[in-house]
Amino acid sequence: MTNAFYSQFAGNAIKSSVLSVEVLRDALLPNLLGDDRSGILYWAGKDLARQFPVAADEDLVTFFEQCGWGHLIVEQAANDLITYELTGEPVARRSFAIKDPDFMLETGFLAEQASTRFNCVSEAKITFQNKMRIRIAVTIDHDQPLLAHDPATPIEIVRPEADQQPAPDDAPTNPDA
Repeated sequence: MTNAFYSQFAGNAIKSSVLSVEVLRDALLPNLLGDDRSGILYWAGKDLARQFPVAADEDLVTFFEQCGWGHLIVEQAANDLITYELTGEPVARRSFAIKDPDFMLETGFLAEQASTRFNCVSEAKITFQNKMRIRIAVTIDHDQPLLAHDPATPIEIVRPEADQQPAPDDAPTNPDA
């Protein structure tokens, strides 16, 4: 169900309204969740990552763009620490429009993606935040493997047509050659 759900909406040329997403994310949820907002959104991000596992960093970047979370890059990757930077119009828009924007959904999502990828406990925290960029550090604890972990099959990322390159067999032929 998850892969079909993702494919249906990620491949849809008609994108949802930014307003509809922001009303839910930054008007409704903070009122519903109150002071526990950050913690709940962190765990919600982890749950989303279990529903939408990705296979590689490039898929993670595409997924973030498609969700409207911003442009994600891997700043640094080591055995026990991955540092991401989240930038772009969604980050700036939310940062300028909202007094205290919360990016814990994205933080939890990255923590769980690392847990799934490395099959061990991983946690994430925001280490830097200004109005234009967020830095998220994911700590991977290889000494705490996940027990009875049955990772889900990664979703098949839908790539925008402009990013797709034709296969060698699809190359146009020149009948005059």
